[in-house]
Amino acid sequence: MKKILPLSFCFFSFLANLAFPQPPSPESQLGFPVGADRKLADWKEIMNYFALLDKASDRLQVVELGKSTEGRPLVLAVMTSPQNFARLADILNIQRRLADPRRVHPDSLASYLRRGRAVVMINCSIHSTEIAASQMAMELAYKLASGNDAITQEILDNVILLLSPSSNPDGIQLVVDWYKKYLGTPYEGSGPPWLYHPYAGHDDNRDWFMLNLAETKLITAALYQKWFPQILYDVHQMGEKGPRFFFPPFYEVSNPNIDPILLRAIMQIGGHVTTDLAAQGFTGVATEWTFDTWWHGGMRSAPYFHNVVGLLSEAASCKLATPVEIKFDDITGGGRGLLNARDFQTNFPEPWKGGWWRLRDIVDLELSASYSLLTLAARYRDQWLHNFYRLGQRAIEKGKKESPRAYVIPLQQHDAAATQKLLDIMLLQGTEILRAKKDFLAEGATYPAGTFVIDLAQPYRNNVVALFEKQKYPEKRRYPGGPLEPPYDVTGWTLPLQMGIEYFACAQEIKNLTADTLNAFNLPTAQLPAGQFAASNLSWEKGENFIVSANSLDAYKLVNRLLKKNQSVVWQRDKVPDKNLLLAQTDSDELAKAAQNLNVNISNAAATNQGNGLRLKRPRLGIYRSYAPSADEGWTRFVLDEFEFDYKVLEDGDIRRGEFVNQFDAIIFPDHRDSTILFGRRSADDDDDNNKYPSEFTGGIGTLGLTYMRRFVEQGGTLLAFDDATRLFIRQWALPVVNELDGVKAAEFSAPGSLLRGIVDPGHPIAFGMPRESTLFFGNSGAFSVKEGRTIVKYPVQNPLLSGWLQGEAKMQGKAALVETPLGRGRVILFGFRPQHRGQTYATFKLVFNSLWYAAADEVSLGKAVTAEE
Repeated sequence: MKKILPLSFCFFSFLANLAFPQPPSPESQLGFPVGADRKLADWKEIMNYFALLDKASDRLQVVELGKSTEGRPLVLAVMTSPQNFARLADILNIQRRLADPRRVHPDSLASYLRRGRAVVMINCSIHSTEIAASQMAMELAYKLASGNDAITQEILDNVILLLSPSSNPDGIQLVVDWYKKYLGTPYEGSGPPWLYHPYAGHDDNRDWFMLNLAETKLITAALYQKWFPQILYDVHQMGEKGPRFFFPPFYEVSNPNIDPILLRAIMQIGGHVTTDLAAQGFTGVATEWTFDTWWHGGMRSAPYFHNVVGLLSEAASCKLATPVEIKFDDITGGGRGLLNARDFQTNFPEPWKGGWWRLRDIVDLELSASYSLLTLAARYRDQWLHNFYRLGQRAIEKGKKESPRAYVIPLQQHDAAATQKLLDIMLLQGTEILRAKKDFLAEGATYPAGTFVIDLAQPYRNNVVALFEKQKYPEKRRYPGGPLEPPYDVTGWTLPLQMGIEYFACAQEIKNLTADTLNAFNLPTAQLPAGQFAASNLSWEKGENFIVSANSLDAYKLVNRLLKKNQSVVWQRDKVPDKNLLLAQTDSDELAKAAQNLNVNISNAAATNQGNGLRLKRPRLGIYRSYAPSADEGWTRFVLDEFEFDYKVLEDGDIRRGEFVNQFDAIIFPDHRDSTILFGRRSADDDDDNNKYPSEFTGGIGTLGLTYMRRFVEQGGTLLAFDDATRLFIRQWALPVVNELDGVKAAEFSAPGSLLRGIVDPGHPIAFGMPRESTLFFGNSGAFSVKEGRTIVKYPVQNPLLSGWLQGEAKMQGKAALVETPLGRGRVILFGFRPQHRGQTYATFKLVFNSLWYAAADEVSLGKAVTAEE
């Protein structure tokens, strides 16, 4: 029977069509179809299209979260039905309550499940050379904004989609500009020779618990303070010659802090999406391969610990927008869970037969997967909402019954600034933190008022435990007696250990605790007020001479600010505990300005005649940057910028020209393979068509640059080499240092991204302000025997493992981890670990900072007046 619509409905539909005309298609605005060969929209064009769609459709609203690292708009396109937009405040209130079951009265639950909507985030192209998803986002938005079919209507009625065209706008613009510049040349389709995130490059998807980057901070706040999604889908690409598409379920290594409901939900969605893809004729789709759920810190892995179903897809790439032809015999692949990508396996039932592979093929796969996911989210909306509620409830119940029950963060810490940072990022992730109002007793110890406590009876318990516990990576070997099967990322990341913060796990409930509750809602910036930490002391009397404790990392910001104002700063080497910093004849007003918003301890100094010291100067610093970009180089710049060190970037050509030799006090070589530093990118004459670059971006530093670098050191310069970069200088310069792990087989030694204990010599200027023990990030790095030089940090004679995985520890026990070795009038400082790894290793930042000050410092006697001009 034909349904007759009421006249009023027809009238209002007519008005709606007048107010919102048919949304424009991407092709009508771009001048080419999405996914066309050799055609890409840049960030400005993508933003313009979404702005037009916002005006033309009542199903979409563009929300700017803030600005990217380089100042571009970081946006979400929120998509749902007009009726849902009309009551969005109610839906968001329900989301927030379901996220914290303590806020849900049992009698209200059924109403919330009926009125709520499933919130799904789809994040595109965080890795900017994985460009297809940023283009696909426009077509997905258009399809949802214009479609009137039953499936689209079902999605809009039951789902709120948070569509991120890219969480790295700066990289999208960089990659598209590069592609267009070299279109039609031998270099067409290569990736740019710079990091596609200004600081992190590929590691922009490794910052989801540390929250160093502008983008991760903004999106994390949106996820866990406003929208509280049930599902998050992160869309990626991989190499050209393996499977055409990966979608979960994931490979079998899993973190025990992920609730089983989430693991089952991943299987449910994965089965639905991959079945849909097969029914639509897509082949070469793999599951349960390579990608696992062990590690915390990725866009799709951090949500597991916030009760969110995290999903990842990886599509085979072409050369950005340039098609590639792949013959069946050239298909490779393999790795964990898949022997190769040409043969049938249960998790790879229909191999791709080869042929041309285009950007449009990738767009089609990602678009189909997205629609399939959204259909399932809509169809089982009440299930996703109820499971979301139950996940929070189960976490609270676990926190009440299982050990640990709480973590205590004592008030007295070696580094107040690092402790402040830890508390800030935990708050931003939605953690509830208690600050004791009175003294209290826990596990037989008394803690004073002001102590911080994280009671684990809270919805995000699993996130706290996953960050605070010591990881023990499951032993899984490639074959019996063989090497460890390598993890997808790192094996250990315990956050307080990386940051050098003391904390205690309490197995029993802390009773009679009177405390204030801190969270992201009563502290909207997710930051503790500056100067609140007990170790801070910003009260002193007017005078000329002051002492600053070097224990707090904020002391380095303070000193750099003072040095820029030409104030005198001296390391006191003798007769002073902890090697404090002396501010001699310092302007009190300048000191007060410089110390604002810092966690530092400042006191008056009675006199300056207290032995010998090192007068500090602003170091003239260079950082080596290869045209084969390294995320470690970007993180080095990030950390130096955060702590207000000035520097200049030295690229391969700069070093080959040799003009730098007399221009710097110190030069840093971040973690990089020695062959890459020496030889760099391939040239256009290379036989390999995959990575051709213009001549100005090829060649490495070469033997000539290496000769100039040696001259720099021999004439008095300081060279800092991190991790793999140490191998180049040890080998090429025959330094009196041996890396005892060079050439050792993986079956005999393995520490793939683990946290190890280091023993520190606090008497060396490079170790000033350090405790006697520290945590080192070690990724199959170095352990040195030293024939000439000084060991500043060494591995203990016992097993050094703190968190992660370590096999063959006897090969490194008692060996050096950080060495200063002389060369001519200068020195080479070899870091057998990554002291600034991903901006996380606060515990070892000082070793870098002190090395830089040490490179430019002068010996001075404190028995006479000390001025900056001396």
